[in-house]
Amino acid sequence: MTKVKDNKGGRPKLADYQKRTKLVRIMFCENDFIYILSKASKAGLSVSEYCHQTAMDNHIRETISPELAKQIRDLSGIANNVNQIAHQIHIDGFDAVKEQCLHIIAAISNIINQVKPMRHDS
Repeated sequence: MTKVKDNKGGRPKLADYQKRTKLVRIMFCENDFIYILSKASKAGLSVSEYCHQTAMDNHIRETISPELAKQIRDLSGIANNVNQIAHQIHIDGFDAVKEQCLHIIAAISNIINQVKPMRHDS
């Protein structure tokens, strides 16, 4: 009878070339550290990982906030309504659904205006 290796689970070991074996110390003043800490938390990263990715020239973006995720879902729902209205326009004509169209345009414009300040295209 042969012994079967037990799979202990967890993350597989990294290859030697992937292991981070060098340590670099960096000092920040209190204000700079608070700034870095807030940027890291907005990106959903630890300070160490944030500094590593920044040093490696990776572009780091903030995670999507729950408010922005809700607005994206709302926009998706509005897109479905637009398709239904387009179908209705083909059947009844534009004058019959004009008010619905104006309401949807206002809602889309409102969402776009709220999302614009959240963008970071640096």
